[in-house]
Parts: sequence; C-alpha cells; structure tokens
Amino acid sequence: MPKKLKENEIAEKRKYILAEAAIMFQGMTYVEFTMSELARRCNMAKGTIFRYFETKETLFTNMLYDEYQKWFKAELMDLDKVKSFTKESYKDFILQETKKVLSERTLLIRLVSIKRTILDKNVNNEDLVKGMEGLTKAIKTLSVETVSKMDFLDVMEVFEFYETRHLIIAGSYNLSLSISNRTKLEELDQENLVKLDMDRLVMKTTEGQLKALLD
Repeated sequence: MPKKLKENEIAEKRKYILAEAAIMFQGMTYVEFTMSELARRCNMAKGTIFRYFETKETLFTNMLYDEYQKWFKAELMDLDKVKSFTKESYKDFILQETKKVLSERTLLIRLVSIKRTILDKNVNNEDLVKGMEGLTKAIKTLSVETVSKMDFLDVMEVFEFYETRHLIIAGSYNLSLSISNRTKLEELDQENLVKLDMDRLVMKTTEGQLKALLD
C-alpha cells in the first residue's frame, strides 16, 4: 500500500513539480510541452503528476498564480524601500516596476497571454478559485501598503488599478500579434518585433491609466 503523504509533503511535491514545469516551459511552446516529458524530468510516473494536477491546463494555471505571487512579493519589497509618495514619484515607481515585469518576468507574461484562450478551457475549478483568492489577497496587501505611503488615492482606487495591470500586459501582448503586424512579422525577426511592440503598448497603456488615476 502506498505511503500516505502528509500535507506539507504534498505541498513540497507540488512545488517541485511546478518548479520543474517552469524550467521546462522556458524552452518550448505550450503545444510542445507534454506531461509525459515533465514526469520524466521529475523522475515520476505520469499518473503521479496527474494526481497533483488533474489536467495540463490546471498545472499551467497553478504556475500562473505562482508567478503572480512572485511578482507582487517582489513589488512589496520595492515598496518597503519607499518612505512616501507624491503623485509624480508614484507614477515613476509604477512605470519602473512595469519595466521590471517586462524584462524580468517573461514566464508570467507568456502564461497570462494564454490564460483566456487555452488555460481556462479545462481547469480544475478548486485550483482556479484558490488561485484567484490568493491573487486577490496579494493585491489587497499591496494596495493597503501603497496607500499608507500617500494621501491622494484610497485603497479601492489603487486595488482596481493593480487588478488591471495584468490585463494591460495580456492585452498588449495579444495586440502585438494582431493582423496589422503580419506583414512586418514576415520581414523582421518575429520575437524581437513582438517584444518591441509589447513593451511599447504596455508602457503607453500604463501611462494612460496612471494619468486617468492621478489627474
């Protein structure tokens, strides 16, 4: 009879599988990624992987929410270094943090970009709810901490702004691959063009949101 794992052991196994999946996904597309190959890399049976993550989409959704947590944790650490905000310094802070996301969190960007088109189709609802609750809690914590350093926005205003930031990134990524860019993609290096267009769209949209928020 298989040994029954304790809750902390289950959590560690899940964490290990997600870490290996993140490394694996860096070198391939979603279609190329297989649970069989993940099981081989984890030195586990494929059935074991599916005991922890019922579907490939559930695995990737868990990976996505892990990346969200890493993003907000890192931003909280940067926020702790700030004594207080003026409107101008808050704008500069957000734009700088956005640039860091674009340059340092490519895994998050890739996962966000396939959430609605791929991941939401076959996801374990329990994991989805848990992930959403964790994300909402992280955004609330970040919002409260942000507002404690300013006197010109309230918690709900900041919370709603932070909620939209991942949508800005996902929307800009999808626009960078729009039909209007197909001709350019045939003539230029696709990855570089997509990155260039996405960065420009994210920064422009974020600046517009900040202007509306702070004016």
